[in-house]
Amino acid sequence: MDKILRWYMDGNIARAKTEVGGAHYLDADYAPEWVHIKVRLAGKGSNPTVLDINDDGVSIFNDQPALTENQTEKMWTTMPGDTLREKSIITLDIDRVFSEDTCRDLTVELGLRKV
Repeated sequence: MDKILRWYMDGNIARAKTEVGGAHYLDADYAPEWVHIKVRLAGKGSNPTVLDINDDGVSIFNDQPALTENQTEKMWTTMPGDTLREKSIITLDIDRVFSEDTCRDLTVELGLRKV
C-alpha cells in the first residue's frame, strides 16, 4: 500500500452529512484497493450506516460500503478500480445512519496504490 487516507468522527454517528472528517488532496495518481470501516460501538436497526467516498464530489463506488446491525468492523474490497488523479480532493460522506441506535466513534480508511 502506497498511501492510506483516514477519516475519524468522534461520538455518535446520528445523521447523514457530507464532507465529514476533513478532505485529502492527492499528491499523485492512485488506484483505490480497499476501505476499512471501524466503530467503537455498533449501531442497531434495519437500515445500515452507509458511507461514500468522493473524488472531486463524485462517488468512487458502484456499491457503497455499509455497516449492518451489530457490526463494529468491515473491510470493503469491492472497488471499481478507477484511477484517482493527482490534485483530486477526496472526501467522505455519511449517506445513511442506523434506524434505531447510532454507532459511535467511526474510523474510515482508504488504501491506495500509486499508478
